[in-house]
Amino acid sequence: MSTIIRTRSPYFIRTSQVSDADLNYFQLTLTVYSGVTGSLPTCGDVFGTITLQKKILPNETSVTFELSEVVNDFIEQKFTGLYSSSQQFHSVWVSTSITARKADGTQIGSLASAYYLAQEGYNTFKEGVNYTTEPEAMITANYVQKKNNLPVYIPVNKERVNSVQFRNGNTVLSTTTITDNGNANQKIQYVSSSNSAIDNVNVVYDVEYARNITVEQVEECKYLPFKCTFLNRWGALQDIFFFKKSTETLDSRNESFNKSIFAARTATQTLREGECETSVTYNNYSTTDHPTKVFNANARESVTLNTGFVNEGMNESFKELMVSEHIWLTNNAGTIFPSTLKDSSFTTKTSKNDKMINYTMNFEMAFDLINNIR
Repeated sequence: MSTIIRTRSPYFIRTSQVSDADLNYFQLTLTVYSGVTGSLPTCGDVFGTITLQKKILPNETSVTFELSEVVNDFIEQKFTGLYSSSQQFHSVWVSTSITARKADGTQIGSLASAYYLAQEGYNTFKEGVNYTTEPEAMITANYVQKKNNLPVYIPVNKERVNSVQFRNGNTVLSTTTITDNGNANQKIQYVSSSNSAIDNVNVVYDVEYARNITVEQVEECKYLPFKCTFLNRWGALQDIFFFKKSTETLDSRNESFNKSIFAARTATQTLREGECETSVTYNNYSTTDHPTKVFNANARESVTLNTGFVNEGMNESFKELMVSEHIWLTNNAGTIFPSTLKDSSFTTKTSKNDKMINYTMNFEMAFDLINNIR
């Protein structure tokens, strides 16, 4: 099983101690690539190679390198409406080669190599340094909602999961067997079903263990729901539906300056025998001209969404949405909008304190109304 680097949190590696009087620095060569780990990547699979050097401190014989900040630059998140297990940049392999060096660059001893799997997730402060425990289903909450005529997508860890069962009660409606060919783009697998009878999903892992996720089917007849797809803490795409009232707003912005609208006015009159006479009037202006000139005018659309009543088991999903760096909204017509979350605070609600739970969130489109992409 691969060691996971969650690139939104630091991941540290410590070199071996080298007892050599001429030791001056350590050199790390880091390669990010796709394909199968352990094999030599082809040219098309390599996303980048970076070499870092770090000098030793006095009386020290080893150093520490931090990998996440470098690796995260090579991971890309794209969503076009498809939940594909072959997303090339969602998971990447990272190979490291470390050597001890003298001041003139001469290598000391042998090279130390290691391989990692990197995904754009994060660890929490309470989990400590280099937390690498892997989930089965790559979703924290054990409760999800789905619109009744749309599929439910469950992201799973292909290195741990054996199969996924979509069920109604204890009745198995369908089973998907999970296989792993070792390729990085297969490490997150999205298993789906649109069966309207589904009320729970059983994620089977380590052969004899299972994790159960409750699925609530929601029928909405009055409002036009929005689907919010975001990158969760495990580096996988996850959906949250906002079924109730939505309010769209437009926030405009511009710059302006005052300009002079005085203009010389020229008048021409015809005299006898076809002769013309021209006169010029100064210090005059038209009352329909703009003395205040507006430029760089643009606007950005926002939408306020309401979930409708949700189960408190979904609270962790809303927390992860709050800190997600990749969010897309899909309207009822199926149009996808890259978005950002405008809210900066989130109050967790529980059935004990709040009875019926509804969340309202404010999203802003991640683009301007007037196309200014150059």
